[in-house]
Amino acid sequence: MEVKMSPIVRKSAKLVSPFLVTYGAYLIVHGHINPGGGFQGGVILAVSVILLITSHGYTLIEKKFSITMVQVLESASLLSLILVAVSGLAAGFFFYNYLRGGVPGTLFSGGTVVWLNILIGFEVGAAFTLLFYVLLRGAESD
Repeated sequence: MEVKMSPIVRKSAKLVSPFLVTYGAYLIVHGHINPGGGFQGGVILAVSVILLITSHGYTLIEKKFSITMVQVLESASLLSLILVAVSGLAAGFFFYNYLRGGVPGTLFSGGTVVWLNILIGFEVGAAFTLLFYVLLRGAESD
């Protein structure tokens, strides 16, 4: 059972969602410099999709962000995260920051931490979106 939202709610969700994606991406990329990081940014990315689902309906959004695509994104980001973590073993430690960063306080000053934040952001965003899809499927079957 889908509830049809008013045109104002649908238009507002379409306007707000890109800003949420931008802010989530900012938090993910700048997580090693400022408060935030992969988890917080990933949750905001998922919230932007969930906002569109609640305002436009599950079936319309699921066509653009299919469950298969979300599952592939989640699996690929988790596998990449594990590969980056294990690649530190070549230097002698698990999750070792083997990439030397640039000038402290700049965007690429964190070495592998930047890449870990990005991968965690994609993993968390995809996992929360997938979880919401599964919950909606369960609610539709009742």
